[in-house]
Amino acid sequence: MGLKTFRVVNNKSIRLAEATEVPAVMVIAGPNGVGKSTLLYAIKQGANTTDGNTRIFYQPPHRVLRATKVRRGWLSGGLRSLADLISGNDVSGYEGLSFHNSARTPGNVDEAGSTIKHTLGKIENRRQAIIAGVVDAKQRHGETIDPATLPRIYEPLENLTKYLLPHLVFDRIDFADEENIRCIWARKDASGTIEVDIDDMSSGEKSIIVLFLPLLEDAIRENLEKLETIGSGSTPAARAPEDRVFLVDEPEQHLHPDLQSKLLAYVRNQAATARTQFVLTTHSPTILDQTFDNELYLLSNPSADPEENQLKRIASSLERLEALKQLAGSTYFLTTGRALVCIEGETAPPDEPSDLRLLQIFYPRATAYTLVPVGGKGNVINTVTRLREHVPEDVYRIRVRGLVDADQSLGSTPGVFQLPVCMIENFLLDPEILQQYLLSIEVNTFADEAALSKELVVIATSMKNSEIARRVRQKLKTRTVRLNGATVAEVKEAHRSAVAEIQALLPNDTDLGRYVLDATEVVDGILAEGKATDRFHGKAMLKEFYQRHIASKNIGYGVACLELAKMVGAKRVAAERLDPVFEQLAA
Repeated sequence: MGLKTFRVVNNKSIRLAEATEVPAVMVIAGPNGVGKSTLLYAIKQGANTTDGNTRIFYQPPHRVLRATKVRRGWLSGGLRSLADLISGNDVSGYEGLSFHNSARTPGNVDEAGSTIKHTLGKIENRRQAIIAGVVDAKQRHGETIDPATLPRIYEPLENLTKYLLPHLVFDRIDFADEENIRCIWARKDASGTIEVDIDDMSSGEKSIIVLFLPLLEDAIRENLEKLETIGSGSTPAARAPEDRVFLVDEPEQHLHPDLQSKLLAYVRNQAATARTQFVLTTHSPTILDQTFDNELYLLSNPSADPEENQLKRIASSLERLEALKQLAGSTYFLTTGRALVCIEGETAPPDEPSDLRLLQIFYPRATAYTLVPVGGKGNVINTVTRLREHVPEDVYRIRVRGLVDADQSLGSTPGVFQLPVCMIENFLLDPEILQQYLLSIEVNTFADEAALSKELVVIATSMKNSEIARRVRQKLKTRTVRLNGATVAEVKEAHRSAVAEIQALLPNDTDLGRYVLDATEVVDGILAEGKATDRFHGKAMLKEFYQRHIASKNIGYGVACLELAKMVGAKRVAAERLDPVFEQLAA
């Protein structure tokens, strides 16, 4: 491979970022401002060690795909490939095209994509000139030529389209109007087939062609040379093999996630077959979740140690990377630069907002953290513990924390903290907010907040037995039973064994009586202290209140929750209680 190592030192936000071994595909992630664009440009400018005949291509972050009007008369002279352009430092020298600022740097708008018609037009001009010469030579000797025997010059471009843009088929470069040449693809859909000029393509479609055409031009040029030698008996001159390094800043620009998902597979294929290395920087969750263990690197902010390398490989094996994905839910979450906070929560029913959504609405500060719902309290503790082992904070600068509901004791798990209430919905059980909301939907059931507070006490009292049962359940062990067996006898034996195990879970009467008595005392104490809106099951209380006083207005439960969350956020009562918790998460 052409790129062996690179080392960037004291360049803007980068104190030290180096790789002593560069894989065929390197995907670099990290938060904004950490220096990803600086790193790529430094590699392009020479902060690298390359091997043999190596050429470096560079695609900066701010790429333009401008529509252009190109005349055939501007296409004279030799071929100028897009590969030559993106391995250079500026966009200039294109007859008829003028760009305000031609520099190709991270801080400038790159106009390389705006030359695509000029590039394809020159190829077509050359193709037609060669064909004319071949036909003329054959005719002088009284010979004819079968068009089917001619090389398909654009076959590499056809294959690119077939793989990444299968709804398009490359057709031709059209010189019918020499004052405005066209690059034609056929678009197929349920309504039929239409011709589409490249200027009329979507930004994503055009982006794919501009992005990868430089990798195809060698094969296109070889096809032109084969065409040129037809009838001469000669063969194209051999070229010295060339390694290519393709640096792309944010390849996901303009691309739908489905297209992003195909990108890495295509890149890997090119790396395996075309002597090309890829170094990509990205914020795309789709791309990051498709990376292999030897491909994914994290660029983090510098630490207090001036000798510490800011660029680190996240996982040392595929198994470890998959474990991290399973724990965090996505590789992307490990690359945001924000504290990763595992919270309780499952996928909410379609008609209910998730805990995460409610929290973000009434406590905007939460958006400064990467909040990841991972299930119940046990899953939060397990996930935080394992992530802190796999991705130590002092090495990767990734803060991993946990936030659990206050419906049961926490213990002393490092990095895990509790909400000041039983669950997120408890914050919505604010008498003042509930009264304001009822009045806004023209429900005048309660004379004032005090009357509404009494209704919440009534609801809480009606839930006494369910709250006792919930606390007893938390004390009892649980077991999932799955019966199996290849014969009737085996299934029955599995059933008997499961029944015995379940019976063993039931404590003796003395212990069970103590569990019930303790739970009853706790629940009675909560009711006596008037703390039910904090410590009872908030979702159950809110749903009961909704059924009694809101449902008759034909307002969905989810809609009501979202409106209440907005009002709680405006009042900032939740913020006062949550700020101390989030200060701990930030520490």
